[in-house]
Amino acid sequence: MKYKDAGVDIDRSNKLVKKLQRTFGNVIGPFGGTFDLKGTALVTSTDGIGTKLNLEVKHMRMEAAAQDLVAMNVNDISCMGAKPLFFLDYIGCHRIDDTLLDPFFSSLNSILSNLGCKLLGGETAEMPSIYPKGGLDLAGFVVGEVQTSDGKPLGPQRVKDGDVAIALPSSGPHSNGYTLVNKLIEDRLIDDFDDSLLNSLLAPTKLYVFKSMEGVHACAHITGGGVIENIPRIIPKGLRLDFKIGSVPEIFEIIQKSGNVSDEEMLRTFNMGTGFVILADPKNVSDVVNKLHDFEPRIAGKVCEDETDRRLRIG
Repeated sequence: MKYKDAGVDIDRSNKLVKKLQRTFGNVIGPFGGTFDLKGTALVTSTDGIGTKLNLEVKHMRMEAAAQDLVAMNVNDISCMGAKPLFFLDYIGCHRIDDTLLDPFFSSLNSILSNLGCKLLGGETAEMPSIYPKGGLDLAGFVVGEVQTSDGKPLGPQRVKDGDVAIALPSSGPHSNGYTLVNKLIEDRLIDDFDDSLLNSLLAPTKLYVFKSMEGVHACAHITGGGVIENIPRIIPKGLRLDFKIGSVPEIFEIIQKSGNVSDEEMLRTFNMGTGFVILADPKNVSDVVNKLHDFEPRIAGKVCEDETDRRLRIG
C-alpha cells in the first residue's frame, strides 16, 4: 500500500507548494518563512473563518473566504495600532481541490499585496481520516508592527472619561454567527432564500487597516461575542461607554425574524451593522473622522464614569 492509497497524495501537495512559490516568490523556505526584524513592538493574532466557510465552499466563493481569513486576523491587530507585516495560513482538508484553492490563493495574494503584507509560508494537510469528503478548514496567523507615535499598543489603558466612540459599518455578519445562520438555512426557516440574500450573507469581512492612529486610544473589532462582548474589552474599570447601535442592516432583521432570536442574543452573536469601534480623544475626533472618511464613520457614543463596573450601555 502507498500513502496515496490511504488517501494522501504527496505529489499533489508538492505541486501545490511549487505553485505557491511561483505565486508568492522566494520568501517561502523549505520548512518556514523568515522576516528581517528591525527592533519594534510586534502584535500577533490567529483566527479562522468559522462555519461561514461551509457556505463559501458550497457556492464557490473562495475569493471572499480569502478576504475573510485576512480580515479576521488583520482587524484584530489593528485594534492595537499595528500594521500587518507578514501572514501565514493553515489549510486542513479531506483532499486538495484546485478548483477551490486556486481562486483562494489568487485572492489571498492580491489582498496581502495591497496591504503591503507578505505571506511567509503555511501548511496544507490532506487528512481524509479527520475531514469528511469535501471537508475544508482555514486558519490564519499574522504578525504586525505597532505604528503609534510612542511605540506602545493601543488599549484600555489609554481610555479616559470623555473619549468619543466612532463606529465603522460592517458589510454584513462578517464571519460570525454562521452556525446559527446555517441552522436556519438547513431547517428552511429563512423564507425567500434567493441570490440577493446569499450575497448579503457571503459579503466578505471588511478590512479595517488605517494609515494613522493618531488621537486614537483604543479599538474593538466586533467579532465573536458580538457587540456586547467585544466593546467592554476596551473599557477600563470605573468607566462606561454609552453606545448607539444605529441603523441595522436588513440581513440581521431577516436572521432575527427567521429564528425568533431575542435582541440580546442578536447583540451577543452578531455585529448588527457595526464592524469596528474606535475610542478617540475628544480633542482629535474631527481629525480622526476625516481620516476615516472612506470607512463611513459615525459618532456612536461617549465614555463616562461608572462606579457599577457596567462598562457598556446600549441606547
